[in-house]
Amino acid sequence: MPLREKASNACAVDGVFLGNGGVYDNFMFKSVKKAVIPAAGRGTRLRSLTRHMPKELLPVGAKPMIQHTLEMYISSGICRFCIITSPRKPMLKAFITGNWKPPALPYHRDAELYRKLQECEITFITQDKPRGVADAVSLARDFVGNEPFACTMPDCLLFSPTPLAKQLIAVFEKYGQNVIGTIMITGDDARRFGNVGVLQAERLDNQSFRITSLSDKKREPLSVSPGAVIHKGFGGGIYLPEYFDMIELLRPGAEGEIDDVPIHQLLISKGKLLGALLEGKAFDAGNLPGFRAAVHYAGRRM
Repeated sequence: MPLREKASNACAVDGVFLGNGGVYDNFMFKSVKKAVIPAAGRGTRLRSLTRHMPKELLPVGAKPMIQHTLEMYISSGICRFCIITSPRKPMLKAFITGNWKPPALPYHRDAELYRKLQECEITFITQDKPRGVADAVSLARDFVGNEPFACTMPDCLLFSPTPLAKQLIAVFEKYGQNVIGTIMITGDDARRFGNVGVLQAERLDNQSFRITSLSDKKREPLSVSPGAVIHKGFGGGIYLPEYFDMIELLRPGAEGEIDDVPIHQLLISKGKLLGALLEGKAFDAGNLPGFRAAVHYAGRRM
């Protein structure tokens, strides 16, 4: 597979910076062929499992999370990947490049996966320190260029006949705007998801919404009243290159990490963020209850 590697201590900000006045309203988008995969985090919500293995390599249904993500993108017609990784995760790059042999990792070597990856272009960029999802994505600015791109965290797993990215692409191609995945959650499912991204939205059609508000990340567990249903962001999205401009607008006032939630909120304030209601069974495998539920569900499917 074609491989590129780049180490970076700061985000690349080449290109035209649009600032407050710039818009992409007339952006003639191409088909979505690029994906940015942030995978440099510490996995703190799964600390008991990630001391000796990157979160992205934890097994869900006899394959690691990252394999689910790569296969999802390939099935959606995306074959150019920029993977933001960490110097603390050499095992992750070894798995993706195929530079390992059992029993170095607790899986069978999947020949079909590596056959598919041979047809893909993979770029690795190193984030020297974890500074948040948006900061990690900012490192891929040169990779993305002036094209739309997909971005999904590997711990967002959707089991569906139609791959997650393919569902997002359908809405993106219909409206030509930034779009994130959304799900409906009842009380029984709330503990499996992080407390972030509860949203309000206006329906555009059966699958699509214009998002009008999105909640901040909170420490306390997500809770839903009995019988209630909440609408929640999930599974990353498809973004126009203006995403990078939003990062730079927020960077001067950021304290510590630069998360993706403020980026989404800024896009919402400009009327530029849609939601796609996802079909399938969703799991936030980045927290322990969600990971256990995903493992159980994937095992039953096998």
